[in-house]
Amino acid sequence: MNYPLSPESMDALQRFQSRLNSEPNDEGVESTPDRKARTLVISHVEMTLDELFFGQWKTENFQWSAISNEVQASIELVVIHPVTGFEIRRVGTASVIIMVDKVPDEIKDDPIARNRWALNSDNKKPNALDMAFPKLKAECLKNASLSLGKIFGRDLNRKNKDVYRPFKITTQSTGMNQLPESTMTKLIDGIKSGADEFEIRNAMDMLKDVMSDDQKNMLNQLIKENE
Repeated sequence: MNYPLSPESMDALQRFQSRLNSEPNDEGVESTPDRKARTLVISHVEMTLDELFFGQWKTENFQWSAISNEVQASIELVVIHPVTGFEIRRVGTASVIIMVDKVPDEIKDDPIARNRWALNSDNKKPNALDMAFPKLKAECLKNASLSLGKIFGRDLNRKNKDVYRPFKITTQSTGMNQLPESTMTKLIDGIKSGADEFEIRNAMDMLKDVMSDDQKNMLNQLIKENE
């Protein structure tokens, strides 16, 4: 894509950015095991990546290390922006506890002894890492996805939340006082093909400051004729 961006490209980018910063679907949100926070389940994260990036995403450089009785890791999420075609990378990190056998009753009330039990590798469950590693990778992916937008659960547990405010497309920001012919053609074709009127008018509203009066009148008249 060439820069500076055309009004058409800016409009497409802001529409996609607004989609990224919409709220996640309620059915994909559940409480964490300790019931102290909310999280977006991995199935919905992966499906949303499929939907928004048309399957053009992958993970790379999964790296991990064990620290005491925990395993921590990082992963790179790579997506291809559907508007610009640019590659975007986000790093996600997470850690999980290695599960151990139940603490014996005689030491369960002694915090020091209980911690020593948990840190002793002899007490690790035989299949602890079979369960820990898939969860660890999933949590890393979820953490990386958060930075892409609210739709991936970025603000689920935040009290102080910000709101995405699209950049205002104006004559000053673009140097134009009317829409280029290519943009007008797309709007006209959309109206004639029966595109959703709300979407058309939303696009016109975002571009209104770089539309001439003649262009506005033409599009409004065309909408009326196609109602």
